[in-house]
Amino acid sequence: MIKKLHLYIIREFCGAFLFGLAVFSMLLLLDQVFQLVDLFLSKGVAFFIVLKLFAFILPNILTLAIPMAVLFGVLIAYGRLSEDNEITAMKANCIDYKTLSVPVIVFVCLISVFLIFFNHFWSPNMHKNFRNLYEEIIIKRPLVKFDEKTIINLGDYQIYANKVNSKNNTMSGVNIYKFENKKKKSDNPETSVASPMNDSGSWRIAASSASVKVYLNGVRFTLYNGYWQRANPSNINNMIHMTFKSYDFPIPLGDAIKGQSSSLREMDSREILKTIKKYKSQNLPPYAYENEFWMRWIFATAPIAFVLIALPIGIMAGKGGKTIGFGMSLGVILFYYMLLIIAMNLGERGYAPAWFIMWAPNLAVSACGLYLFTKMVKR
Repeated sequence: MIKKLHLYIIREFCGAFLFGLAVFSMLLLLDQVFQLVDLFLSKGVAFFIVLKLFAFILPNILTLAIPMAVLFGVLIAYGRLSEDNEITAMKANCIDYKTLSVPVIVFVCLISVFLIFFNHFWSPNMHKNFRNLYEEIIIKRPLVKFDEKTIINLGDYQIYANKVNSKNNTMSGVNIYKFENKKKKSDNPETSVASPMNDSGSWRIAASSASVKVYLNGVRFTLYNGYWQRANPSNINNMIHMTFKSYDFPIPLGDAIKGQSSSLREMDSREILKTIKKYKSQNLPPYAYENEFWMRWIFATAPIAFVLIALPIGIMAGKGGKTIGFGMSLGVILFYYMLLIIAMNLGERGYAPAWFIMWAPNLAVSACGLYLFTKMVKR
């Protein structure tokens, strides 16, 4: 009897959990999905490559979506049982709140155990694979980063094109801008020669069309039918203007890519702990690394905090239980992430130890849940 009841409750929870997981994942993935579809439809990237990108980015979304789906699943499942008076019928048959709650609590604890490994090791590895594959696409198809009639930053340059054909790597109506970098400006007047490769001064290249080819650690623009122009701010009448039929203009692409160095999200927890130890030995603040490390723990254990607060709310919901469950899930998520943002800011600035402050959202939600659970049992 009890075993069948537990299986029934787990089945109700799993249905709502999977629905919530799909909804929250799609909401979090919405922006990335549009970009991936654009890569396939507009940029000419193969469908299999786009599918791999999607597979690599999905684990990072699940880190956030699974805890929210647990909260949603518990509130909706128990809200429906309460709405249909099944909770009342169970209590009439001498089934206490512990029996009603244990199966879902055990199931959610198993989810948290999975998330510990998932957040600390698998998700960072997938994040790294995503970045490596995306960089490989950019190297092979440098115009993937370009949109028509949009200024794109590439290294120290700003590039604009009226039309972009990423399939054959050609552009039309091309403008390349380089603005004066005062930090790099040379004090030696002999180095101020009229050349696009000179860092001093601001200049512009305009061309009717261009073809783009990738070479080692860079990209080469072959510009056709255009001009190179630089004005002298101190004397507007002294403008340098040179025309060309064809001009090769290389831009180092390796630096642009390497500028996106491995982020914290791409480091597994063992690497983060080594980095924290290294920073402390050099008397450097390791706040960002400590925040990231403990954030993986709190996201892994967040389902336990959510199930503690969702169970009493769902069981006591009564009529309109599913509607109340949906509304309460949004309210709890908003409350949780507000506390999390505050904790992250305090931790990153070193106002409080990360190992302490980062647990505040989970502890606050768990405390509210235990209070409601105690109040429910006393009814």
